[in-house]
Amino acid sequence: MDEENNNEISEFLKSIDSISEPIAEHNIANKIKSFAKEKFGENIPDILLWEQMAFDLVENYTNKETGWGTYFGPFYVLPNEQGQMMEYPSIQLLTPEIINYWEKRAKKSTHPILKARYSNLVWDFSEKITGKKPSPAIAQIFIDAVIEIAEKNLHKYERSVITKLERALSLALSINDKERLNNLIDTIISYERKIAEDDKPGLWGFSYELLFNNKKIKKSLKDKEQIIINDLEQRFNRLLNSENQWAIQRATLLLVDYYSKLGNKEKIKELLLKFGELVQKQLQKEPPFSVITRLEQIYHLYLQHGLKDEANKISLKIKELSKKTNSELKPIETSIEIPIEKIKEYIDWLVDGDIETVLMKISINYIPKKDEVVKELKDISKNYPIQFLFTHKIIDIDGHPIATIGSIEEDLEGHVVKQISQDMSLVSFLLRETIDTMIKKFGMKAEEVIDYLYKSPIFEEERKEIIIKGIESYLKGDFISSLHLLIPQIEAAIRNLAEKIGVPILKPSRTGGFFYRTLDELLREKGIIQVFSEDMCLYFRVLFTDPRGWNLRNNVCHGIGKTNYFNHKSADRVFHALLCLGTVRKKEEK
Repeated sequence: MDEENNNEISEFLKSIDSISEPIAEHNIANKIKSFAKEKFGENIPDILLWEQMAFDLVENYTNKETGWGTYFGPFYVLPNEQGQMMEYPSIQLLTPEIINYWEKRAKKSTHPILKARYSNLVWDFSEKITGKKPSPAIAQIFIDAVIEIAEKNLHKYERSVITKLERALSLALSINDKERLNNLIDTIISYERKIAEDDKPGLWGFSYELLFNNKKIKKSLKDKEQIIINDLEQRFNRLLNSENQWAIQRATLLLVDYYSKLGNKEKIKELLLKFGELVQKQLQKEPPFSVITRLEQIYHLYLQHGLKDEANKISLKIKELSKKTNSELKPIETSIEIPIEKIKEYIDWLVDGDIETVLMKISINYIPKKDEVVKELKDISKNYPIQFLFTHKIIDIDGHPIATIGSIEEDLEGHVVKQISQDMSLVSFLLRETIDTMIKKFGMKAEEVIDYLYKSPIFEEERKEIIIKGIESYLKGDFISSLHLLIPQIEAAIRNLAEKIGVPILKPSRTGGFFYRTLDELLREKGIIQVFSEDMCLYFRVLFTDPRGWNLRNNVCHGIGKTNYFNHKSADRVFHALLCLGTVRKKEEK
């Protein structure tokens, strides 16, 4: 190829091959881009484009949505002006010719970082692009280059070297190269010893993680196993005098994992108790909510490893601290401006018609729409990404942590539930105004609501009196009685529906009999979702059973809610849920 014989390009590639200082792949990519732009402007030769792609591709690519099922992935995936998603580098641009070029470079280059990158690319893409598996010799080039990078400290970033060592280990196993596998084991152990710093937990512990979780590798460790464990034990003991909680936690968890595999319960107990005592000592100056979060982690660790008595003591401390938590929390207020005429116009539309039409319209229009909430979340997360990167704790009215919501990538459902819960609170004034207007218009009585509800086949005649009393209590403003009466009847109606459509409502108990399945379980059943719709089932879960939402059913029926919990806002939503159930009709009445 002509470009390969271009002296300027050839000299440039030689200059990269002779770099002596530690460097990273993105630095090489930048050098290639600068050279190409300076020498060739917009008419960049293919070879330089292939070189640029080689170092722009991202190794150990973990995003399944935008990845190709390969080890490498695109540098970015972004929408263009037409809203279409564009990726660079794109796998669509790869050809057998490019793979062949990278293979030549892997064999011809002398710098280990270049050799490692080219050979890794060939190993990853050969079969996908050319239809042929790469030669084991390509894997050997990669492994040898990575060992040299680690031994000579040639890479700018230690974490990148650790990633390469993990990849090299995988390749050595795949080609069953025992000699290189043993060399890698030695390199991994010596590299960790060389770069490890006690207060930087990301730079140690990888020897254990890479070498102990594979039986083939573990057999090759022999006396080296004790070297790794001794290093961890010594680090653990040093960290007992440190204030770095994350470092001591990492050392503890690695050692606990090791001794769990050996079945050494006494050693596990010793490690966990030392860890727990240190963390509790360090937390004395922390605010209660931070302390609770860390104590929860210790509590679950103790339980997981059979330390029930110790876990119970931690549980009592959590309960004690929970009482102080609420005093720490500060309310966050937000306001939205809606023109009064728009509100009046909307409510007038909702209450226009006869009583059954109005009840139907209110039922349907106050159900949150999942698709709209997901879109709302995506918009918010684009504009304010930081708040969606971290884990959120949900606490109850006494300050006890009751649920966790992960990052939006890990836990979209959790964020949807939380957002629906917040949106329900925001529009509670609108629902109250709508219900008030409807009551005034029709001079509404409980019997009129009952007439509407009992057109649905899911309400039982034997429960009518209880439901009437619940609605009467609601209309009189007696929300304590109303919520206690109506919530169980809503659950009973949903259970009745389940029976009618053949969804199981019982599950075996330990005593040889049966339990009723929980409301949350029923609301996740396909048959129930087909009748109610996904939106309504999700709404009921947020309202009644999900601790990340309002969780009314559990808070009321388990005696968690206190007097101020039984308010207009909760009662309006329960009344609305009751109306939603009334929308269910037999097929011939649909």
